[in-house]
Amino acid sequence: MDAYPTCCYKGFDVYPLIYLFDPPREWHERRPDRAYSASVVICQEGASPDLAHSRIFHLNGEPWESIGTAKRAAMRGAEDIIDGFVPGQSMPLA
Repeated sequence: MDAYPTCCYKGFDVYPLIYLFDPPREWHERRPDRAYSASVVICQEGASPDLAHSRIFHLNGEPWESIGTAKRAAMRGAEDIIDGFVPGQSMPLA
């Protein structure tokens, strides 16, 4: 994870986590080109992103074809979570 947040949004620091997507498959299936999954760490602005001050959210959906696309999707997902648009996932206000 980066030492500094990628962005700040409405009083929260956002840290996108991008990693390779490795789907389960049978041995005879064709291997897809690289694809990426994403999660996002959200914490209060200025707070340390450790487990006591932050929450980690996995972003559901299709894998993304590049790191940049996955990072942009993570940022949009974090904004949706902070705004309360994702049912069952939210960040407590300060």
